[in-house]
This record gives sequence, C-alpha cells and structure tokens, in this order.
Amino acid sequence: LVSDIGSMIMVAAITDLMLGMVTLILLSRGSGKTTSSRMAGLFIGWILVFKGIEYLLMATLQFQSGLYVIFGNVDTSSLENTFLSSAYRMARIVSLMLMCFLPMVFPFRLLPRNWDGKMMLGAACLISVFVSSIYLVTDFVYFNFENIVLVPGFIILVAIYIRFTIAEVKEEQQNFRKISMAAGLILIALHGETMTYWLSQVLSINDDFQQRFFITFNWQPTLLSWFGINLWLTLGTASILILAAGETWRSTKIGSSSFSILVFVILLVGMIAGIADYMVLDIVRSCYEGTCERFPIAYNLWYEFTSTSLVFLYTPILFMYIILNYNIIETQSGENRWLTRIIVIMMLLIVSSVVLELVQSFLPIPEMLSAAILAIIVAIFIGWEEKIVDRLIESAQSVTSGLPISEENLDEGEIGTKTFHYAMGAVLIYIILLSALHSGLGL
Repeated sequence: LVSDIGSMIMVAAITDLMLGMVTLILLSRGSGKTTSSRMAGLFIGWILVFKGIEYLLMATLQFQSGLYVIFGNVDTSSLENTFLSSAYRMARIVSLMLMCFLPMVFPFRLLPRNWDGKMMLGAACLISVFVSSIYLVTDFVYFNFENIVLVPGFIILVAIYIRFTIAEVKEEQQNFRKISMAAGLILIALHGETMTYWLSQVLSINDDFQQRFFITFNWQPTLLSWFGINLWLTLGTASILILAAGETWRSTKIGSSSFSILVFVILLVGMIAGIADYMVLDIVRSCYEGTCERFPIAYNLWYEFTSTSLVFLYTPILFMYIILNYNIIETQSGENRWLTRIIVIMMLLIVSSVVLELVQSFLPIPEMLSAAILAIIVAIFIGWEEKIVDRLIESAQSVTSGLPISEENLDEGEIGTKTFHYAMGAVLIYIILLSALHSGLGL
C-alpha cells in the first residue's frame, strides 16, 4: 500500500496547489468584497499553497528515499537532513502559522480594524520566519511543539460554535446557523485527521502508537516535541466531542442537517478506529520486546480510507465548499464563473479516480471494468457539475449576511492583495533558500 499512499500524497499536492492558486487568482480579480472575506480568502489560499508544497516535498521524499512521515517527522535514521526534508518541515511550519490566524478573520473578524491587514500579515510572516529559522538551527529537535499556536484559534472557533448554536436554538434565529456551521467546518478542516483518533486519545492508547513509531524511526523526541504531538491529538479529540454534543442537542431541538451528518460520521469513524487500535495493541507493543510485527492489511486499509483520505483528499474539497458557499471569492462574472466550474469538476474527478484506485488496490477489479466505472463517473459529473456549481454560487452568502454584525467594505487604507502575495511569496523563497543553504553547508 506504500505506493498507493505515495500516489495519494502527490494527488493531494496537485489538488491543494491548484485550488490555492485559483483562489488567489480569483481574489485578485474580484472587487467589492469586505475586508473579512478577502483576508479569509488570502489566508485559505496561501494555506492551500503551502500545504501543497508540503505534500509535494513529502511525496518526493517517499519516492526518492523511501522515507516515511509520521506526525510530521521525517525518518532520518538513514538520511541526514537534506534540502527536501528541511524544506518539507519548514513549509509545514508556515502553513501551521497561517492556520493560527485564520480563526481571527473567519467566520468574522475579531481583532480591531487597525489590527487587520498589515499588522496581521506582518505578524504571520515574522512568526513563520522566526519559528522555521529557530527549528532549522536546532535541527528540528523541538519539531511539533509549534502545534501550540493552534490553541488560540481552537478556543475562538469553539466559543463561536457554542455561542451561535445556543443562540440558534434558544432565540430561534436560523441565520445564526451560518456562523456556527462555518466555525465547525474550519475546525474539521484544521483538526480533521486527529478527530478520527478521538477514542484512542480518550483511552490513552495513542502513546503506545507513538512509542512504536519512535522505536521504528530510532527517534528520541524531546519533552516539548512530545507535548506538541499530544496537544495536537487532544485538540482534535476535544473538537469532535464538542461538535458531536452540539449537533446532538441541536438535532433533538430543531432537526439534523448535512453538517450534523458529517460530524456524526467522523465521530463513528473515530469510534471504530479506537476499537481497531485497541485490538492491535499486542502488535504495537511487540516493538518493546523485539522485532516489530506488521499491522494487518485490513487495519492499514481502514486508515487509508478514513484518516488519510480525509486529510489528503476531502480537506481541499471542504475548503473549496467554504470558499464558494460563503461568498469569499468573486464568482459571478463570466470568466471567474468558468474558471470555478473547471476547478470544481477537476477536483471531483481527481478524488473519484484516486478512491477508485484505492478500491482496486485490494479488490480484484479488472482494468476494463475500472475504466468503465471511471467513464460513468465522468459522465455523471459532466451532467450534474453545472447544477452543483450554480447552486453553490447562487446560494452563496457572506457568513454575516442578515445578522446585526457590521462588515466594512474595502478602503484605500487596507492592505492590498498584491502586498499579501509579495509578502508570502518572500516567505516561500526564504524557506527554500535557507533549506538549500542548510543542506549545501552539510549541517
């Protein structure tokens, strides 16, 4: 299954880069958007770009050197820090820094107006450069501790979700659902992978899996690195449990929705995964006494279709839904609408083909049959794609539309889109040059 995982990572890289660049292009062409919508689009677009670069470097590492990546750490037991491994981890750090600022502008801006724009962009760039540089100098021994920056955004999103879910039920205001659902979708986009480990984290057996990975990779984590990994897992666990409790209460009072179903599906996946993890604990602990035993094929397949697929395939689609449904980018003009339709159908076809390839990896499906199934999927998407896109675009509204929350339009004092692109482009060039210098000096 290693080749299938590597293929999925490469597809994720192409998908994230494609969606990120199209989002940034459409933002540059759009006009009349509010500062909150534009800032949210810029952060989402550059998060996707850096995640795409991260996945591209990860896939290259796996194809060239056979290295594995667990909890963001590269197995360097047989390979010292190279350009690819250093650049991969630095790209991951920058994307994480951008994630910590996204909840401050979406679902709606929380910081004062004079803190928006230049100050937020400057803080994101400076923190990204500072943290990535410190980690490079210290040979990434504290890697994963940077997950602590997700805590403020987690608190903000959870508070927004609880506040507007309660207000929707108590005050019977349906418009509040847009904000609570937006907060929940961002929580899933940022913590979706660790949400599928929630039962294992509650049962405190994730530590056993971490120790197996550390033994396999011959890696001795520092206390701060260990803390960062467990914090990352805990945030995902808390997120899905809070969302499940909120959606259960809302469903009993008002009724379920598509978002409720999504939350319950992730909750069920995490429950099954926790049971499966508990059943293979003997295999996990085999590393403590001697040679590590391999996991059953069914166990690996389960995680490929759940946690791995959620991160690499479905998270970009989730971001695409947020961008289109909440009117973050301008899609009404003819050229923008045409470009949006192309990106939607391409992403749906890419995901469908990869899922079909995963199914074919363990089921004896003839190539002719798989080609016929893919052709049927293409025909369905071509037939329904226009209706899907039109429905998303026509129903798209700002997250605060119809609510007593002020949304200021753009003015000349706000930061420009090009300035944001130049700043983040400079950060990208910086981490590439620094990684090349680090590997060139043989440090």
